[in-house]
Amino acid sequence: MKWLFNIFRIQQQVIFRMMAVFLLLLMISCTEEMELEPAAYVKNIIIDATLTNENQYQLVRLFYTQSFTDDSSKMVEAAMVTVTSGDSVVRFIERDTFPGYYFSEIPFAGEPGKTYHLLITNVDINVDGEWDVFEASATMASALEMDSVTYTYIPQWKATSLNCYAWDPQERNYYNFIAWVNGVMVTDSLFEYNVTNDDQFNGNYTNGVTCQFLQDEKEYEHIENGDTLTLEIDNIDLAYFNYINSAQKEYNGYNPMFGGLPANVSSNISNNAIGIFRVYTVSKKSCVVKGLVR
Repeated sequence: MKWLFNIFRIQQQVIFRMMAVFLLLLMISCTEEMELEPAAYVKNIIIDATLTNENQYQLVRLFYTQSFTDDSSKMVEAAMVTVTSGDSVVRFIERDTFPGYYFSEIPFAGEPGKTYHLLITNVDINVDGEWDVFEASATMASALEMDSVTYTYIPQWKATSLNCYAWDPQERNYYNFIAWVNGVMVTDSLFEYNVTNDDQFNGNYTNGVTCQFLQDEKEYEHIENGDTLTLEIDNIDLAYFNYINSAQKEYNGYNPMFGGLPANVSSNISNNAIGIFRVYTVSKKSCVVKGLVR
């Protein structure tokens, strides 16, 4: 049996040596300089359109994409923008002082349960003499009725959590959580949004589920006694939920060994446009910081 053991040991040594050579080659290949030819730049439009249940001037912003050599993005001017729902049509007017910014001609609030259709025309992306048309549709979800919002200071994280108490509707919902401090939105970047579905509490009471965090190390999130904290919960649709998730993944990057390749952020707008038509309801509740001890 000794000869059999020796053969097994020799096989192990051969396998280990082969693995070492493979890893060495892999390391060398990973550090080898590669020159990649960038793809040809293709001009496109970026559409950032928002409609909420808040009674205000709703907004559509239009940009052209830019190449690596461009210093700044160029706004899309003189477009025709409308939002319709049933027989109702609202025009969006570009303001002279804000090129590329199209505000609804009247302030209005979107209604839960209604489907809204965005139409953008009078844009010639390729300058070929033909108008390009961009469309999108989205249905406004119901507003989440919150009972209250509380806060919890977490010393080991040096952060404050905002916690929500509310009944979640029976239907499937997608939420975006945003934090405000003393009337100022502090998680104001798309990459600071916190989105989730309601799989964990669908149709039930949330009972203080944590929705957002405020970090002590960030100037505008550092709270003190007397501050007013506000939690905003946006009930969004699946398209906007996927848009936020995909944008955050592209921003944060992928695992180089097991992640996917970079890709365009998902969109619900036709004709290969970049961007999103977001239609959602806004709910807010506030609380005042008292007795905070760090």
